[in-house]
Amino acid sequence: MITPSGACGSSLLLAGALTRVEKGPGEFLRAWVADPTGTFNLSASMQDTEVCAALEHADLPVFVLVTGEAQVFRGSKKGVTVRPQTIRTVDRMTRDSWIIRTAEQTLTRLESMAEATRNGTGDLVTRQAINHYHLDTCRIRSCVVMVEEALSKAGHVPGGAIKAPDPREALLELIKFHSGPKGITISELLPLAAGKGIREDRVILTIRQLVEEDECYQPAAGAVKLL
Repeated sequence: MITPSGACGSSLLLAGALTRVEKGPGEFLRAWVADPTGTFNLSASMQDTEVCAALEHADLPVFVLVTGEAQVFRGSKKGVTVRPQTIRTVDRMTRDSWIIRTAEQTLTRLESMAEATRNGTGDLVTRQAINHYHLDTCRIRSCVVMVEEALSKAGHVPGGAIKAPDPREALLELIKFHSGPKGITISELLPLAAGKGIREDRVILTIRQLVEEDECYQPAAGAVKLL
């Protein structure tokens, strides 16, 4: 399975709130684990006695750590579920630590994704994700916003906070590295900034400030270059 941010694999590690457990069709238990990005659907076979016992005896709602495999269904039952292999109760700090670590890795992948959409580059997995999910600047920015919102719901974890990028320094670095003879257009700069976790409105505001401070100039309409 390839995610919209370019993660690839079948094994998953989830940390979130177990909110509901119910008997499913056949010999299965269904469960729902929610994190700040949404809800994961779990489907556990009754033959997995340890997993089912953990689900049935859980005092809901409770934070859990789940390892499992992604199962992709097509046709009329199109969707993704998780077949849990292990499940255990954890505390909120564990959940928040996982959000922060996952956000860090996701932003790194989105930065590479933005570069790939701009230049038509990227490895096989990146290109497959771009083509399958029809990724463009707007969709990549929406993923960045999702990560930002998830981080806003994670409490402080000692030694685990992600320092927000300084828009000024990050944009100066991007302009310097990616400019051609005529600089770089704002439309080209936006997906690169999105990969750094900088939203569009912040990019526009910071560019205006850099121009006013004579750090940059505009060689043409909609373009910017370092002085």
